[in-house]
This record gives sequence, structure tokens and C-alpha cells, in this order.
Amino acid sequence: MKLTPLPLHTPSPDGYVRIPEHTLASLELVHVSSGLDDELQAGLRADAVDVLHAGYTEWQGALHPGTARVSVGWDWYLDGASGALLIAGGDVRSNIMGVDCFGTDLGMARTAQALIRRLARLNWPCRVAAAIPLSLREQHVVISRLH
Repeated sequence: MKLTPLPLHTPSPDGYVRIPEHTLASLELVHVSSGLDDELQAGLRADAVDVLHAGYTEWQGALHPGTARVSVGWDWYLDGASGALLIAGGDVRSNIMGVDCFGTDLGMARTAQALIRRLARLNWPCRVAAAIPLSLREQHVVISRLH
């Protein structure tokens, strides 16, 4: 029995929206929410990370109008040495699964790396800094794109 593949950009039964890897670089994302996370901050400090504050951020988008919504989120921290907002652990969470030119899943690690490259061109630290409490913004946050 031959299975008919689902069209790209629609949710599949496993919850992922499959998107060709080359189009991830142009994915338009809109900020949804950001906040502080004391538990994340404590965990990073326990791992000897020089962290002043830590939190989360969530973004959404779609490749084209009428296609499935995608969600991308990650943890971030304010680095004590540089004052830059950085992605914690160098990892992102998403309902996106990148696929190659044959429609084969790339796996979460490769998809996450492609998304991180996209985030490097997104001015996310500015949006996050604007969304979090004034006390953090007053610490002269350096707007860093990615570390």
C-alpha cells in the first residue's frame, strides 16, 4: 500500500508542521510573549553560568497566509559578563520539522540548528527586553543577536 504524503505546511498526525529546510531561513515570526523564569535562572547558576536574569520567549508565524501556524520558543538569559541576552543551552522548541528536498525529516537537532540560524537574524533580544519588567531593562541590556 502506497501512502500519500501530507502536504507541506499542514500539521501532521505527530503534531509537526513540515517545512523545507531552505525555507526556514525566511520564516516570518511574530513575538507572542516573554517572561522571567526564576527556576531557569537557578538551574543556570547551578551549572556555573554567569546569569543575571533568565526567562522564556514564544514566537509564532506561518510561511504563507492560510498555512498552519508554527510556534518557536526558547529559554534565554542575561549574561552577567557581557550584558547580552543569549539563548540558554543553544536550543529551541518548536512544532516545526525541517525536511530535505525529498520530504525526509531532518530530525530535531538539525531543525533546531536551522531555526537558531534564523533567530540570529531576528532582533529577538530587543523584543524580549521590551516585554520584560522595567527592572531588567534598566540594567543596560546589550542587544546581542545570538551566542
